[in-house]
Amino acid sequence: MLITGIKSRPVYDRLEPLPGGLHHIIAGQGSGGRAMLRLLDEMAASAGPITLLYSQESFSGQDFLGQLQEHSQLPLHVHPSNQALIEALRTLLGEARMGTRLYLAGSESFLGSAMQVATHFDLNSDEVLREHSGTLVRRVWCVHCDTYTENVTQRVYDCPGCGVTLVVRDHYSRRLAAFQAVKADAEVPGELPEAEELDT
Repeated sequence: MLITGIKSRPVYDRLEPLPGGLHHIIAGQGSGGRAMLRLLDEMAASAGPITLLYSQESFSGQDFLGQLQEHSQLPLHVHPSNQALIEALRTLLGEARMGTRLYLAGSESFLGSAMQVATHFDLNSDEVLREHSGTLVRRVWCVHCDTYTENVTQRVYDCPGCGVTLVVRDHYSRRLAAFQAVKADAEVPGELPEAEELDT
C-alpha cells in the first residue's frame, strides 16, 4: 500500500519575542494576523526595528489588516497574495544582517513556502518561529511532473499538471515544503484507494 502511515507533519511554535534580535521581521497571512497582533503586544518597546508583512490571501476568510494598520508607527507591507509576500520576504532577507529574527504565522502552505526562503538564507532554528493558524489543508507535490497543488483536502485527486490520479501520502518533505503524492494505481492498475477527506 502506498499510504505508509508515516506522520511527518511539522510541529509548530507559538510566536513570542526571540532574544538577541536587532531587527524583527513579522510575516503573516490571513488568520495568521491574530498571532502577529499578539506578538506585537508582547514585544517590548526596546525590541529593535520591526517590519510587518501581511498577505490578504486567506483560506479562512479572516482578515486582520485593519487591526495591523493600527500599529501605524511600524512599516507595514501589504500584499494581495501569499506568493507576492514570499517574494518580498526573499528580498528583505537578502538584505538582512546578523541579528535578524523572523516570525511567521498562517496556513501550513504559507509557512512551508516562507521557510524555504528562510532556509535559503541560512536562518537557524533559534532565529525563526512559525505559528500555524487556520485550516490544515495540504500543499502537495506531484512526484511525476513536479507540480505543486495548494489546498488539497482529498486523499485522491487529479494532478493539474500531468492529469494523473494521485494519492497523497502522509510524508511531509521540509525540502519541498509539501506532502508527496504518487500515482494512485501504481501497484494495481485501475485499483484506486478509497476517496476520503485528509486528516487535516
